[in-house]
Amino acid sequence: MPLNTRKYYGSTEVTLIRTDPRVKLLMIVLLTTLAVLAKDVAYLAIVVGAALIIDLCFKIDVLTAFKRLKHFLWLLIFIGIVQSLTIKGGTVLVHIGDVNLLTTRGIQFALEFILRMSVIVFAGLIATTADGREMTDGLLKMHMPYELAFMSGIALRFLPVFREEFSSRMNAISMRGIDLKKIGIFKKIKVYGYLISPTISGCVLRSEELAKSMQSRGFRAAKKRTMLRELKMTFLDWLLVVLCLLTAAAYLTLMYIYGTLVVL
Repeated sequence: MPLNTRKYYGSTEVTLIRTDPRVKLLMIVLLTTLAVLAKDVAYLAIVVGAALIIDLCFKIDVLTAFKRLKHFLWLLIFIGIVQSLTIKGGTVLVHIGDVNLLTTRGIQFALEFILRMSVIVFAGLIATTADGREMTDGLLKMHMPYELAFMSGIALRFLPVFREEFSSRMNAISMRGIDLKKIGIFKKIKVYGYLISPTISGCVLRSEELAKSMQSRGFRAAKKRTMLRELKMTFLDWLLVVLCLLTAAAYLTLMYIYGTLVVL
């Protein structure tokens, strides 16, 4: 029997081992929660490794996804550097007179920030392996109000819309003879600032069109909604749920027993 595949944003999932969207939501919640509770860089590195392994198991093209997020990654690195310069404590590495610019404690906070955001990115990629309607159905099965579940699905769909609006305005600037690669960093930041307002305005116009479409189709006309396809947990889904919960419990137990592993 041949394997059928379904292609999503940057990933391909084999339908014969397709998992329930509620399992994916559980993985996302556990990964982000463990990233918040992690005590130091070593524990965060473990969570990042686990998130990367899960992405690879779902056949997600991680490299392609990171290439599309390269501007966001540079922003994370910039924020991490700023944190390393502003947080004091530990051994002083760079100083000017009595002013400490860079310390080991600052570097530790910067690494923790970058790793936590990496976990969020890896966890977000898990959501891309399921259709938006499936994720909404999974939230409904978890007894979330339909309005909130629908808003969550729409929020994910508006991320590429925002990117499309921003890219179209970047192309308009390029057509006017402005080469962003040749101008200075401060002028580039100024240009990006000018693009934010029209980009948000374009997204607001898209959202108004969506609201009119929803009203014309009778959104919230009935108090109780029905599903075209009922989600059912298989044995593999329950096995993954138990495995994820046991792994998270073991992680928290070890972190409670051994405490902080790395102190800079």
